[in-house]
Amino acid sequence: MPKVVNIRSNELCGFIQAVLERLSVPAADAKVVSDCLVFAHLRGFDTHGLPCLAGYVECLEQGRIKPTPTITVERPMPWAIRLDADNGLGQIAAHRAMTLAIEAADQLGVGAAVVRRSNHFGAACCYSMLALPRDCIGLVTSNAMAAAAPFGALESFLGTNPLSVAVPALTAPPFVIDMATSEGARKKVRQALSLGTPLPAGWALDKDGNPTTDPKAALEGVMLPFGGMKGSAITLLLDILSGVLSGAEFGGRVLSVLTNQQRESGNGNFMLVLKVASFMPAEEFKGRMDEELARLRALRPARGLKEVIYPGYKEHFTEISRKEQGIPLAAAVVEEARSIGKRHGVVFHG
Repeated sequence: MPKVVNIRSNELCGFIQAVLERLSVPAADAKVVSDCLVFAHLRGFDTHGLPCLAGYVECLEQGRIKPTPTITVERPMPWAIRLDADNGLGQIAAHRAMTLAIEAADQLGVGAAVVRRSNHFGAACCYSMLALPRDCIGLVTSNAMAAAAPFGALESFLGTNPLSVAVPALTAPPFVIDMATSEGARKKVRQALSLGTPLPAGWALDKDGNPTTDPKAALEGVMLPFGGMKGSAITLLLDILSGVLSGAEFGGRVLSVLTNQQRESGNGNFMLVLKVASFMPAEEFKGRMDEELARLRALRPARGLKEVIYPGYKEHFTEISRKEQGIPLAAAVVEEARSIGKRHGVVFHG
């Protein structure tokens, strides 16, 4: 088998959806999850695509995630949504909450949503970018299992809490932040462990509080927030918005649904949507964004770099390329997918 296999996005979507349906996930919900996982690959976030499926399948098989949750929605105010995910797949709740927030912003200029009792939701840009076709700015956060030590501490308290912000432009690729607020995503640490490669310096401490580039030692120790004290403050803010405000678990109490057998993992999410036309005509704003981004791109690049880019620029062209040429999947990921498919009577044609 070659080390990398290219597969079309529609084929990958179909496979993931079919597996989830075999596990009693309704077809519409299975499509939401499969679309999110494949979109992560299209944007280049390969750790948040097909490699997530094995964990979701295991949790569904063991009853630790509900395949058919009873999601409840409250509207405390016309622009505000509170959603209880009922321990279902995180993508389903996040997609619904963001859709409702966008609908509120369309009518009122602003929409906000919080989600409680959820699970891992994959790549955050899957939801922030839903705002772009509606000429809205989308912001999405989530909290996660405690894996990072706040500034000045040696114990884990914060998750690798993701933040994504999507801002539309006229002709330029949209500005899209999608990042973990630890120096590196924990999935990338596991990936480094499987590949036998070291971590960049400054990502983690071992269990004794010493800096380490060994991924095994990092998984036994703690991750570090990005940017020292300032990054720690932002990561804590995301836990407040996603956990404290939503009614979800917070302050180190979110658990990994993959490893804990005690209770629901308890993830929370926060979404904010702003309708650009509430402030100025959308076309004018997007033209100004084009100018902003063009000015940035015209700056002289630092030594060793060919060009100046911005968040979302590289991912935009990765998405175009992978839609045309297929998604490159590592051989180990392909083998795992085939094994999952065989167990559930679904053929993976990778």
